[in-house]
Amino acid sequence: MRGPRAAAGIRPPRPVAAQQTGPAVTTSVHTAAPGSGERSLSLAEAFDRALSAAAALSVDVDLEPVLDGSPGTWRCILRRGGEDLRTGLGLGKGSRDEARTGAVFESLEHYLCGVEGLDPAEIRLVRGHELADGATARDIAVRLLGQGPDQPLGCLPYRSLTGGPDAYVPLFLSMPEYLRAAGARARREAGDAYDYGTVGRYSVNNGWAAGADPVEAAVHAINELIERDALSLLLIGQFLRDRPGRPAVVDPGTLPDDVAGLVAFAEARTGRRVHLIDMTSDLGVPAYTAYVPAPPGRPARICGWGASLSRRYAVTRAVSELVQLHSTMDLRGQYRHLLPEQRDDTGPYPRLHACYLSDFGTALRSAEVRAFQDTVAPDTPRGHLDRLLAVLHGHGLAVYQRDHYVTADLAVVNVFVPGLERFMLVTDGQVVVPGERGTAVLRRD
Repeated sequence: MRGPRAAAGIRPPRPVAAQQTGPAVTTSVHTAAPGSGERSLSLAEAFDRALSAAAALSVDVDLEPVLDGSPGTWRCILRRGGEDLRTGLGLGKGSRDEARTGAVFESLEHYLCGVEGLDPAEIRLVRGHELADGATARDIAVRLLGQGPDQPLGCLPYRSLTGGPDAYVPLFLSMPEYLRAAGARARREAGDAYDYGTVGRYSVNNGWAAGADPVEAAVHAINELIERDALSLLLIGQFLRDRPGRPAVVDPGTLPDDVAGLVAFAEARTGRRVHLIDMTSDLGVPAYTAYVPAPPGRPARICGWGASLSRRYAVTRAVSELVQLHSTMDLRGQYRHLLPEQRDDTGPYPRLHACYLSDFGTALRSAEVRAFQDTVAPDTPRGHLDRLLAVLHGHGLAVYQRDHYVTADLAVVNVFVPGLERFMLVTDGQVVVPGERGTAVLRRD
């Protein structure tokens, strides 16, 4: 990985009145303690670190609130020479300080996890059939390489966190930009001429996270992988099975006061009831969807998702993300030049299209209602990471990590867990099939 570029000045946030994209909405809902043991620094320290990291990368930080309050939503755009960086858009959610800090970290993560942060000299070419027979073949996309040409494709080295040998992991799995026009130079310099036509639809920025250090970043990355695996299994269980499973929802009357207040705020903002769907999988790590129904025939996209060893924090993250998505609905047009094109290819496949729409309305009428019961979570990022690794290893899942960019102020890592589902890509309109975990859900009685 290239070291940081020469430092440059950071433009501090302007006064709120000048920053706003619309009228200010001040909120005062008390939110749960940010991080729940997943962060190693105070929010003030983390914010200062993020600005220092941006300075080291010679980028300017344009930061402003979309929804100013607690909970709130902030957006950050990285610029250089007055130009928006193609992958430098980030959003933050949660309390005001959490949202502001999170927006800067996410913008740095998005910038560095694209081809801009990739050194072609680090790319190693490995033949597709060799990968399909190797240690990472539990991933559906890696296994599909065995049905494609036995040609070399670009990979990066990852280290094992669960005691096994290290592995080469295909770049396309976690870096969609590598397959686009922006990645053409990197592919050319690496000598990667592989035809990704059959597997490119499985490419997603999965398992990326930024943090104050690699341990903290790994915790966020693994929680994202578990969250997306849980969502995948929920979709499969509800819309692909001949006999759909019965979903579980949280009894709102049993929520802690601060979480109940956050839900009430989300319902007031959206004008809809918020359903907390418990999508915790066999892994046992609490995972939730904060669901708001969409108009008939429209995909349900004003939803939020969260996973954490702290059930309270998993629910809080899901509801905060719902608030974030609702408050940024109008930004897609404004920042269309920074966002990938979206299309729906699932129309010819009714069950996949049902997954794309994610309409849980009918299923929720007969849902199992569960009382909220919090979990005891570790109080440090290292404690979270150790327990998460133990959970995954205990279910026969290997964990690989690449420290993509690490300085004294910032760590951006990618974590890969072969076997965890990436079927949630169907909600982006991709025609994909379940992996082995999803297939097991399909076969249940």
